[in-house]
Amino acid sequence: MVISAQKDNSEERSRALEQICRTYWHPVYAYARKRSFNPQDAEDITQGFFAYLLQTEGFGKVHERKGKLRTFLLVSVRNFMTNEWAKRQTQKRGGGAQVLSIDLKDAEEHICLEPVDNLTPEAIFERHWTTTILQTVMDRLEGAFKSEGKGELFHSLKEFLALGRGERTHREVGVELGMSESAIRVAVHRMRKRYGELLLEEISGTLGPGESAEAELSYLFGVFQS
Repeated sequence: MVISAQKDNSEERSRALEQICRTYWHPVYAYARKRSFNPQDAEDITQGFFAYLLQTEGFGKVHERKGKLRTFLLVSVRNFMTNEWAKRQTQKRGGGAQVLSIDLKDAEEHICLEPVDNLTPEAIFERHWTTTILQTVMDRLEGAFKSEGKGELFHSLKEFLALGRGERTHREVGVELGMSESAIRVAVHRMRKRYGELLLEEISGTLGPGESAEAELSYLFGVFQS
C-alpha cells in the first residue's frame, strides 16, 4: 500500500492512501486524544495528518528510510502536531478535504477502555496499533473462510482463537455444526495456524527489509504487558 501511495497514477495512489487511512487512523486518533485534544480536534488532526502525507508525498520517506511503518507514522504525526497543526488552526474547521470516515463513537468507546494513568501518548499509539493489526488479521481470516464457503465455521470457532479456549467445549460446537469433537479440534488447530501465518504476513508488510516479524510481534505483545 505504501509503495502504491507513492506512484504517479493518481487513481492508484488515492486508493492506496484510502486503504492506509482506513486501516491505521485509529492509532493516530488515539494518540491525539491522549495529547489532551478533544474528540473534534483529534478528528481534525487525524484527517489533516493523512491529507498532509498525501500532499507532501510523505509516504516516500518510508521507502527511503526502509523502517517500520509504525515508527514512521508515530514520528510523523508527532511532528505534524508540532509543526503543522498550529498553522491549520487558523483555517475554518471543515474547510479541508476529508480523506477518511472516522467513527467517533467507536473511537471514543475504545479510548474509554484504556487505563487512565501511566500511559504516554506513544504507548497509547502502540496499543491501538497492535489492536489494529490484530483486527485486520481477524478480518482477513474471516474473509478467507467466507470465500471458501465456511463462514459459519469461522463464527463458531473464532472464540477458541480469541480466548485460547472457547467458552463452550469442542464437543458442544461439534454438535451444533454436525461435526465430531476430533474434527472440531483439527479445525481449531488449522485455524490458529492460519491466523498465525496471516499475523506474521501482516506485520511483515509494515517492516523494512531484513527486519524480523517475530521480533516485532514480541514487541507489540509486550506493549500490553507494560
